Amino acid sequence: MITEEVHRNGGHIFLQLWHVGRISHPSLQPNGALPVAPSAIRPEGSAYTYEGQKPFVTPRALGLEEIPEVIAQFRDGAIHALDAGFDGVEIHAANGYLIDQFLRDGTNRRADTYGGSVANRARFLMEVVEAVAQVWGANRVGVRLSPVNPFNSMYDSDPQTTFEFVAQRLGRLGLAYLHVVEADEHGETTHPTINFQRFRDAFGGTYIANGGFGYERASAYLAQGHADLISFGRLFLANPDLPERFAQNTSLNLPDHATFYGGDEKGYTDYPSLEMKSVCCP
Repeated sequence: MITEEVHRNGGHIFLQLWHVGRISHPSLQPNGALPVAPSAIRPEGSAYTYEGQKPFVTPRALGLEEIPEVIAQFRDGAIHALDAGFDGVEIHAANGYLIDQFLRDGTNRRADTYGGSVANRARFLMEVVEAVAQVWGANRVGVRLSPVNPFNSMYDSDPQTTFEFVAQRLGRLGLAYLHVVEADEHGETTHPTINFQRFRDAFGGTYIANGGFGYERASAYLAQGHADLISFGRLFLANPDLPERFAQNTSLNLPDHATFYGGDEKGYTDYPSLEMKSVCCP
C-alpha cells in the first residue's frame, strides 16, 4: 500500500477527509439524486463529471435528521484511514465544500441549530471533528480552513469573526494542527481586512499556512513567525521532488492548470523530476 511505501522511505502521511456537498452533480450521485448542502443555493460554474463539465444544479438542503448520518460517514472514513495505515487525518473544511458551506453565511441560510449564529454554523464542523477524534485521538487530527477563498461561489459577511471563532473553538481540542489557506483561488495573498495572525493566536497550536508561497516567501514567513509550517499544493503537484529542488535552488516545473481535475496521467504523474531531466535532457 502507499502508506507502507511512505513509511518505508521515512515519511508520514495523513489522509484528507471531505464531502463536496453541493459541488457535485446528479450524474455522480446514486440513482441520480440531487447533491446535498446546508441550504438549497446553487453555486455558479460547472461540475466535473464522467461526461465532461455540466452546470451545477440547485442542491437539496439536508434535513436535520440527516446530519448525524453525514457525521457518521466522516467517522467511517476515519476508521478506513486508520485501517489503511495512515498516520492521521485532515478534515477538509475549506474551498467551498460541505463543511465550508455550513461555516459561511453566504451558503448557510438555515434557521435551526446548524444555522444563523457563528456558533451554530460552526456546529457541524465541531461535531465532525469530535467524531473523527474519537477514532484517532485529537493529536492525530488536523483541520483545513479557507477564510478568504471565494472558490465555488463562497462568501461570508464577516470572515474575520467567523473564522477567528472557529479557530478558537478548535484550539480547545488539542488538534495536531490548523491548516489555513491564506490566498484566494487566483493566488492573491493581499487581504487588508483579514488578520491571519489572529487566527493563529486564537488556535494556539501548530499553524500551517498555505497559498501563494514559493521558497523565498515561505522561508521569510517562517522566519518572521507567521506560521509553524508551510504547505505546498500546486508546486508539489508539478514538482514531485519539490524538497530536492528547493535544496538545490534549481528551476521548477510550472503547474499546467488545463490538466487540473483531469482523469488520466496528464498533469498528475507525468511531470519530470530532476533525475528524469538529467537522464533525458543533458
